[in-house]
Amino acid sequence: MRRHYSTEQYAVYKQEAAEEFWGQVRCRTQHALQRMLEADSEQQMADYLGLAHYERRAGPEERIDSRNGFYERDYVTALGSIRIKVRRTRKRSFLPRGIRTLERRAPEVAEMIRQAFLRGISTRAVGRVVALLTDEPVSAQTVSRLTRVLEQEVEKFHRAPLLDEWAYLVLDGVWLKVRRAFGPQRVLLLVAYGVRADGSRQLLAFTRARAESQAGWEAFLWDLHERGLTGRQLQMVLSDGCPV
Repeated sequence: MRRHYSTEQYAVYKQEAAEEFWGQVRCRTQHALQRMLEADSEQQMADYLGLAHYERRAGPEERIDSRNGFYERDYVTALGSIRIKVRRTRKRSFLPRGIRTLERRAPEVAEMIRQAFLRGISTRAVGRVVALLTDEPVSAQTVSRLTRVLEQEVEKFHRAPLLDEWAYLVLDGVWLKVRRAFGPQRVLLLVAYGVRADGSRQLLAFTRARAESQAGWEAFLWDLHERGLTGRQLQMVLSDGCPV
């Protein structure tokens, strides 16, 4: 079969040009972000001192503080790792706004790690994937620590009070495939959806169960009642034959 070398060469050139272009865009954007953060740190210090760089007080007012150079701090963003200069005086330092004390990663990077974990990627594989995007190696321990926030959010969801405003209650048992250390496994969840009179729907609760037993559903519904769902406005409860 005849091969069109000119077409193949053009495709290779096009791919290399695109990679070079986006590489330059990423590098320039990183540099612009670095300069913006450093400028914010400098401006905060100038506002604090009441003096811009190289300015001196004209009168005999007592100086509240004085400049003391800067320290460098690595900060991981979705564009990669950057090193910023944080201005400081003899009494305090001035982190760029949006960066919290001891924070090493931008919030969107931490969220990216959590989303990758939720999609079933192992903790070690998540670290490798994130390293490809941010140039920062992420350990399995770091991934586990960041994903603990998910556990806190789930616990908060389970304890949140429920408004008694639902016209319809939909109950169902849902089988999900989850990733375990020993391989994928099917897990049963008992799920409750509330539907308002205007048709809007919301997930109210879910819990893991071994089977759709009457005892399991009764405990699940009692928890909904304890959280505030008394059913005064309920017009119908829908299920798929589960023993409620």
